[in-house]
Formats: sequence, C-alpha cells, structure tokens
Amino acid sequence: MTARRYQAAFLALGWLLLLGFVLQRGMDGVFGRTFAAVQSSVTSIGQSMSDREADARAHAQPHGRRDDVARAYPRLDAAVLRNPPRMLWGAYDGALPDSFAGITALESRTGQPFAIVSFYQAWGDRLDESEFPLRTVSTIDRLGSIPMITWEPWVKDFDAGLRPNLPKPADREYASLAAIARGDYDFYITRWASAAAQYRKPLYLRFAHEMNDPYRYPWGPQNGNRPDDFIAAWKHVHLIFQKMNATNVLWVWSPHISMPWFEYYYPGDEWVDWIGTGVLNYGDTATWSHWWTFHQIIEKAYPALLKLHKPIMITEFGSVTSGGDAAQWYAQAFRDAHEKYGAIRSIIFFNQTHDVTLSATPLNWSPLQNGGASRAVASAMRGDERMARR
Repeated sequence: MTARRYQAAFLALGWLLLLGFVLQRGMDGVFGRTFAAVQSSVTSIGQSMSDREADARAHAQPHGRRDDVARAYPRLDAAVLRNPPRMLWGAYDGALPDSFAGITALESRTGQPFAIVSFYQAWGDRLDESEFPLRTVSTIDRLGSIPMITWEPWVKDFDAGLRPNLPKPADREYASLAAIARGDYDFYITRWASAAAQYRKPLYLRFAHEMNDPYRYPWGPQNGNRPDDFIAAWKHVHLIFQKMNATNVLWVWSPHISMPWFEYYYPGDEWVDWIGTGVLNYGDTATWSHWWTFHQIIEKAYPALLKLHKPIMITEFGSVTSGGDAAQWYAQAFRDAHEKYGAIRSIIFFNQTHDVTLSATPLNWSPLQNGGASRAVASAMRGDERMARR
C-alpha cells in the first residue's frame, strides 16, 4: 500500500471515529451500541493496517528490521527488559506516531536498530487520545522493538459534553493528581489498562513524567499537586492495571532531576521498574541555560537515583548545537555513561527537529544535524554491540 493510500485510509478512520463520538455524545440505546460497534471495527481495521505497514517496511529493506533487532538484542524478554545486561538504545522522533521515517533515517546513519521506540500520548477524548494506541504499539512490535509510551494526564482534554460529572475544563487542572487518586478518571484509565492487557506484549509506560517540575505541566506542584498526591495517583493507576491483568506493562518513574527533593515523589520499589530522566543540553538557547555537559547535568542527582536500586533510563537524550561542540558533547557523554554512571541501562535519543515547548525559536535536538555528532552516536552504538558479543 502506498503512503498516499495509507493517508486516505487513516483519514477515513478518523471520520469513522468522529461519527462514533457524535453518536455517543447525545444518544444512547441503539446508537450507543452502534458507537461500540464502530469503535470495535475501527480497532480491528487499525490493527490490520498496522500489520500491513510493518510488512511493507520489512519488505522494503534488504534485511528485515525485526531480524536486525533480534541480532543486536538476542533477548528482549521480560527479565531482560526489567534489568538488561547491556545498554538498550532507543529513540523518539518528532513525526511519531504518524510516520516512522525519522526513526529509519536515524538508524540508517547509526547503522544500528533501536531496541525501544518512544512516543507520547495525552489523556482525553480527542481522536489521538481516547484509546490505547494499539496501531502504533503493534507496528513497533512487528518491526522488532519495544514501545515506550509517555502517558500525559492532560485532564482538560476530556469533552465536557461527554463528561458531565467532571469539573469544567478550566477547573480540572488544579489538584488533578488527587482527583486521579480518588477515581474521577477511572472511566478512562480502566478502559486503557484493559486494552494494554489485551495487547499482552511488553511495553514501557512513563506516566505523568516530570511531576516535580513547577513550570512545565499541569500535574506539577504549581497546581496544588503535592508529592503524596502524585504517589497516591501513581499507586491508584498501577492498581487498576494490576486488576486488568496488564502485567506486561513496565513502569518508568521519571522525575525532573534538576529540581530539588525529587526523591520525595518516589512511589516505592514495588511500584516502579525503571527510573527515567531526561538529559538535554540547551546550550545558550535560553537565558537560564549555558553549555552543560552530560556529567554536569546528572552528577548531583545520580547518588540519590542509585539509592533507589533500579536501572536508569535517559528518556530524552540530546544536545543543541548552539553554544559548543555537539560532536564532543555526545562523545564525552557516552564515555561518562560507560565509565561513571553504570546504572544507566538505556538511552533514548530525542530526535525532535522542531521543539517549541520551552523556546519561541524551534530547537533541533537531532544528532543528525551535526556530522560529528552522528558519527559519535554510531561509534558508541557499534562499540556497545561489540562489547555485548564478547
């Protein structure tokens, strides 16, 4: 199937979902049953298209990508995914989940496949939020990798017309974690967890990341969310997944390590599989920033992270090129990760070329923008694979 035909088909799916929401919004009885049937059909069609997309990509390459991942990572079972003996390399690309072209380009330059493919999904009733992303995770699986979903509780995105029991959207973001903990959003979490369980295969879930950052997200402390609220919300969501038998989900607790007292947000060993943290060097692109090395960003927090006795994942890894030598930054970062920070067992490249979350000017985090940086990444991944084979 050509890319243009895929686009047309997905547009048709979007209209089907929109029709389903219209039916659900003001009608019940037979229309409610129709809505459920539409959702079931769309899920089935999406799964079929996911399979075809993965097959098309496999046939388009000289060697199947799934085989390449299996050669690079001979075992990606539950035990390895919880505590891998070697680095699990991964990537997020800004075009995901609509296109895997950026991942393909990054792998082409590094010469190595990624064990983990990361993407983001918000909570809500919009078409790209309302359901467990079965098509995306299935495509990632068929291409041989493990999905990681950063699951963002943007509670204002739930439709007020569909959710009359919720506060008005403008009022929902205050103390939203306490609301999650007391069950206000179980209608969404339970359905999502059930679908995750039905998927059956392993996936990483990074829920409510950077919850201790008072500037970025509405689930942060600036909106009346205390550490104990976060812990209660985390445990509540985790328990729902357990009740739905979603034991295939591995939980990534991901604070902002530049903010003090992040360890107060830790839910406890039995509730967490991995520690995740971003390491992004903003260089001189912001007034609050300068050229920080990987070591300078992580060194102060690392002892506290070590005390939690979990493998560490760098969930967003990258550097801009403004303010220093990006090639040197990457090369030194890989040396430091190997020599100084042995608990780091996964690095996820933040291959976003147009990031405007903290800057009016778009930032490019992709290592592909700098030839020396690309070579440093390729060298580190090749060297790690050679060491793993010894």
